[in-house]
Amino acid sequence: MTPYEAVREEFDFPFELYPFQVESVNESTEYTRYGFYHDPGTGKTATSTHYALHHSLTQGVRHWVLTMPPILVPQWARWLRSIKRKRTGKPLNVVEYAGTPQQRAKLSLDADFILMSYGLLKNDFDRLRTFLDGKTYGVICDEAHAVKNITSQTFKAVREMVTGHHLALLTGTPLTKPIDAYAYIKLLAPIVYRNMHQFEQLHIKQKDEYGTVIEWDNLDLLADNMKICSSRILRREVQSQLPPITFTTQVYDLAPAHHKLYERIAQERLVEFEDGREIDAMSTQALYSALQQIIINWAHFDDDESREPAALELIDEVFNEIGSEAKLVVVANFIRSNSYLLKKLQKYGAVAVYGEVSSKGKQEAIRRFIEDSDCRCILLQPQSAGFGVDGLQHVCSDMLVLEAPTVAPPFYQVAARLDRDGQKNPVNCRIGVANKTVQVRMFKNLLENDAMVNSIQGGYKDLKEAIYGG
Repeated sequence: MTPYEAVREEFDFPFELYPFQVESVNESTEYTRYGFYHDPGTGKTATSTHYALHHSLTQGVRHWVLTMPPILVPQWARWLRSIKRKRTGKPLNVVEYAGTPQQRAKLSLDADFILMSYGLLKNDFDRLRTFLDGKTYGVICDEAHAVKNITSQTFKAVREMVTGHHLALLTGTPLTKPIDAYAYIKLLAPIVYRNMHQFEQLHIKQKDEYGTVIEWDNLDLLADNMKICSSRILRREVQSQLPPITFTTQVYDLAPAHHKLYERIAQERLVEFEDGREIDAMSTQALYSALQQIIINWAHFDDDESREPAALELIDEVFNEIGSEAKLVVVANFIRSNSYLLKKLQKYGAVAVYGEVSSKGKQEAIRRFIEDSDCRCILLQPQSAGFGVDGLQHVCSDMLVLEAPTVAPPFYQVAARLDRDGQKNPVNCRIGVANKTVQVRMFKNLLENDAMVNSIQGGYKDLKEAIYGG
């Protein structure tokens, strides 16, 4: 029985893995430390979960500490809880280790997977180590570029945590510059380099007067060392096994104050329907549209320009994942949202195609996105860019949808800006879903290709559940 088959015999998963992912599971489980350097869209999450569960089954790993940027905690939790033990029918035991110090102190760490941010790994390091003392455990570092700086407290905390224990590093962009390789290799295969001094002797050929490396040496050797206890999967190499477009939801939480505002406005709007009036498609779509705008436009609805939505953090995480040169299409449904995001995303050279942009301005935005390497982000409003826009597929295969149209056709049309003739890579369409908001129901309906009217025929109770994320 292969490692993949052994895991599948004990656990129910929501889907089967692709052949290249199965191969990765079977190869990686030979090692107690492993680097999944796989391109975005090739399934690092699912593959590494199989890796972890196999070591739990065969090597007695009782707990996995899963560290990541905080914005990713909810989606990891949803994924892991979708996996059930066949013998009991119960899902994996997952704790989302977050909140205030008082709230965290009340959380039990006795779980299969303990999910936390890198910041909390450092802050609550002593509590975690005390709990894990004497136990067999492993650590998974998602978006592992967070540990590439060996002088950082993050790297030092992870290194100390994994001494004598299991480790998996997950990143689609393992190297920005050669020096980054040292951290990954030191964590996965510590004996390859005795220390940084030896690494520099082998690989730095020349520095300038300021100590900046201007010429590297023995890069072939460095590349071989990066392959130890790791694998690199490129989307273009496995695209024949992938669907032309993959839709993946990335659930994230609003800040507590933001969610409180959402709930207050939602309750005010919901009062209008308490008297038993008919809930028709038009009134429901208007309510959904009004509530969805609060998710990005926190500053506007709270009348406080300093308020920044969690969606901005999600955008940064996607850019970190896809790498320093890749481009991203960001989709927002409302004019106010596009205008706000255009200002906030100038660090990525953002341009936009939405209702208030002139025809000439839209064409210039498209041209810049295609031709200018410094322009890494284009904002698209489905009603303005869902039809007729062509050329984006030649320079981009990643999309992040932050707001949903209330009906399916514009949603699929805007996705078709990348999933079309001329696209050389499978398209990865991420869907940012703000947890406990109307977006949970809206995106579910869109992905199931249901008409919105069919989702609200249940009346007031169903509508209430929808706007609170039911």
